[in-house]
Amino acid sequence: MKRSGIVALLAAAVAVLPAAAQSGLPPMSFGGAVLGHDMMWATDFAQLSQTHAFGTARSMALGGAFTSLGADLSSMSINPAGLGMYRRSEVSLTPFLSVGHSETPGTQPWLGDNRTRFSFANVGAALNVYESASGALTSLTIGVGMNRIADFNTRYSFSSESRYAGQLVPTIADLFCQQLNGMGIFPEPGDKGDPNGFLGYMNPNIWPATLAYNAYMISVRGQGDGREWVSSDRIGSKASVLHSMDVLSSGSINEFDFSLGANLNNIVYVGATIGIQSVHKKVGVTYQEEYGYFDDPGGVATGSDGQPLAEQLDYANLWQQTVLDGSGVNFKLGVIVRPVAGLRVGAAFHTPTYYSLDRSYRGAIESRVYKHATEEYGYPSDATEPIYDEGPNSWDFVSPSRLLLGASYTFGNFALVTVDYERDWYNGIRVKNVPDGSFWGSEDYKAEFKNNFKGTSTIRGGVEVKPLPILSLRVGGGYTDSMLRDGNFYVDDPYASQPVVVKSHYFTAGVGFNLGRNTVLDLAYQYLSQTQSQYRMFFSLDESQHELVTYTGLYDTFLTRHYIAMTLGFRF
Repeated sequence: MKRSGIVALLAAAVAVLPAAAQSGLPPMSFGGAVLGHDMMWATDFAQLSQTHAFGTARSMALGGAFTSLGADLSSMSINPAGLGMYRRSEVSLTPFLSVGHSETPGTQPWLGDNRTRFSFANVGAALNVYESASGALTSLTIGVGMNRIADFNTRYSFSSESRYAGQLVPTIADLFCQQLNGMGIFPEPGDKGDPNGFLGYMNPNIWPATLAYNAYMISVRGQGDGREWVSSDRIGSKASVLHSMDVLSSGSINEFDFSLGANLNNIVYVGATIGIQSVHKKVGVTYQEEYGYFDDPGGVATGSDGQPLAEQLDYANLWQQTVLDGSGVNFKLGVIVRPVAGLRVGAAFHTPTYYSLDRSYRGAIESRVYKHATEEYGYPSDATEPIYDEGPNSWDFVSPSRLLLGASYTFGNFALVTVDYERDWYNGIRVKNVPDGSFWGSEDYKAEFKNNFKGTSTIRGGVEVKPLPILSLRVGGGYTDSMLRDGNFYVDDPYASQPVVVKSHYFTAGVGFNLGRNTVLDLAYQYLSQTQSQYRMFFSLDESQHELVTYTGLYDTFLTRHYIAMTLGFRF
């Protein structure tokens, strides 16, 4: 069903729950890496706007610093003026391998921290369609190609224990009870296990909570107006909890470029590109709690009254998946000038990319309940149907505009040095369309980006040395700072509490071989390290006191990736 089909009663009940105040409970909000996947937040749009220096192996080995360099198929997505430096035509193919790894200090491994994928970083052709020995226009080159500009293939997975030490430990079941109590929503007879009943009419924001009910994590006590949600019917009061989370991401953004570059008297080069982007991103988030009753006699769960529970929960596993597909379009203009022999100075401007994105979301749960009377295990499970945000209900937004400046110097045929600076205005991201029933509107996102985001600076550089006419050795690197004004602002913010990459750096190396007058073979290796913002698995926040109520600890996850690329090019 589409989001517009969800009843209006719960359309606004996404994060902050004013109904809690009406029921006599403090107004509360909820967040964390496990929650809020039913919609897109400001940090989601920022993540989609982060690009990286892929392309040909030569470009990657030189750190992507190609604003002032040219005669490379990566120029189409960096500075199309570089196409004007072609004096012959070229076709090339760049397969590459990505090997991802993650680390979350202070935790134990769970399902795996590695992610390996094979794909293509660049495929393209530059066709030199015009040459003249006289006149201002020296040559004209048309470029067509595909460049990968973002890679989403990552995984981080870990476990962290909250051991009982005389007081209640955090369990997401308590948070679900707070959420449903605050909204005053209770199941009617016959709802349990019926996906078209208790789940069918609810806003996807509380699907995890209703799934928890169907998996016997939470239950209702009392009658009539005295009803309340509790987690203590099957989770013992002295339970230790092993929290585990697995975030598995896949996909990429590929840009298909149609470019034109011109050479004016071998001094000035100008170019333009129309870039059409294809977006695919799939993220699966699995959260699991395992309950240990080490402080109860014989491992039998007891309630707050010290009496054994009739049924005890051993574990609960909640899975959620989002799939994002769409396209975008932008325009690039560039210029390169050679004021003196050996020196090149370049500049390029990338307009914001206009994206239209279709999105789906669904969840599922499984648990294990042990019944002491019959000494039997039960495995309750349930799954939601997907919701689709598509067509008129798609997510449309505009990414940051980009300005690139670069300079390079060539020392004859022996060596070159190149440096780039890039400025991306993340505070200029604008959300143009949101699905019906979305908690935030376009103006809310606009205020969020203006107030809490800023422009980022990226520095790239590279060096190439040719000890032999047929051999080139290359090294490079780059660094990008944070797009957040305050790196800690989103840690306990219910509207954007997902971890987001706040800075990255990378180092590159490569080698190139001239296999003849018409054939080149380039190899590149790139090591990328990304730092994410701190986050909690889940938390509830008392809005009146601005104090955390139920919450896990803070986690830092660091992502590293190794890329190996090879370009085979033919010139004619």
